[in-house]
Amino acid sequence: MTTYTSPFTGQTINPAQVSYESLTISGSVTLQWPINGNTTNVVAGIIEVAATTVGSALVLPAATEVSVGTAFIVRNVGTAGNYSVTIQNYSGGTIISVPVAPTTATVNTYYIYLTNNDTLNGTWSTIAMGIGASAASASALAGSGLLAINTTLNENTPLTTFSSAYQFLNNDRAQLYVWTGGAGTATLPNVSTVGAGWFVIVKNDGTGILTVSTGSSAVIDAPAVNTTSIQVQIANSSVFVTDGTNWFTYALAQTNVFTYTQYIQPVGSIVSSPFTVTAANAKSVIQQYSGVLGLNLTVLLPPTVQLYSLRNITTGSYSLTFGIAGSAGTTLVVPQNQTIIAISDGTNLYNANSATTSFIAALSLGNGTAANPSLSFQSDATTGLFLAASGQLGFAVSGSQAGALTGTGLQLPVGINAGAF
Repeated sequence: MTTYTSPFTGQTINPAQVSYESLTISGSVTLQWPINGNTTNVVAGIIEVAATTVGSALVLPAATEVSVGTAFIVRNVGTAGNYSVTIQNYSGGTIISVPVAPTTATVNTYYIYLTNNDTLNGTWSTIAMGIGASAASASALAGSGLLAINTTLNENTPLTTFSSAYQFLNNDRAQLYVWTGGAGTATLPNVSTVGAGWFVIVKNDGTGILTVSTGSSAVIDAPAVNTTSIQVQIANSSVFVTDGTNWFTYALAQTNVFTYTQYIQPVGSIVSSPFTVTAANAKSVIQQYSGVLGLNLTVLLPPTVQLYSLRNITTGSYSLTFGIAGSAGTTLVVPQNQTIIAISDGTNLYNANSATTSFIAALSLGNGTAANPSLSFQSDATTGLFLAASGQLGFAVSGSQAGALTGTGLQLPVGINAGAF
């Protein structure tokens, strides 16, 4: 194998080379090596060629005249009306066909180099140049809120469910946190740690109120609201974003998912207490309970802030009490044939008509019975007053008539107990 070697290193080198050649060809053109050439059609380091006819070719000179490693770049610069160019070896065999215009699958530029020069044709190898597009690695660039799909960056919102108290972290940026527990809390990170622009999305799919707090001196929605905590109601959501000093909400749901429809619950089929109202049924603000009570029944409403109209039209000698699920807070006893407007704070249930400054000009009660007096007590629904007969005020004690006040006087059918009325 003929080679040209460096007298200094002993390694293979190329002979003298022309740097650039621009050719317009029609048909086949035979090239010469620069060291032997006496024409302009030489194998230059870079050859730009345009072909004006079909079947045009560049034919290489004998491979035995140069060293292995001899290389050149050929580029078809033809445009509309031009043709591909075939690069051929010394005997006319095809090395590579170079098309006019590049696509994502083919290119119009090739690097061609000699790997064996034992024969006139030699052995040539090619490398396509400029195929496809150069691009940064999308997966290496994808940070919080971004997802690499092939070579592109796309918006991404990872979803995490939680049901216990949680402290948001810097790595939670751009994530959706879905609450699935009862009443609970979530604490936003320190604004100086996460920096301006950090945000998290919070949704309440649980059974109680989720309180989101700053846990620091930073406030939420200043100056209009200016609070350190905000309640995210059931089925509601919000985005919390910081400017580096305080927190702001947007898309904070304000619509009331509880509708002013009536929910009627027969109590005859309820055999154990407490009875928990489902979230779907508790959406009705007006709650009516009817039928024959077979036990002292406690009804538990969802732990959320709400206003209810609670109506007891049951019969029987048992009590009906309302409270909040999962809470040991204040409860309300609603006597039979009465309706109470109640307020829930998510923990306690209050009678909305408890103000001491209010007064009633006239109060009309149902007739009642000894077993279910019209006027009774929260802790004893079977003791109180009822209409024993027309013009008679009856006294009920433990569900039995203990006496009556009539136009002729006081009647005590139970008599005197131990010498005392």
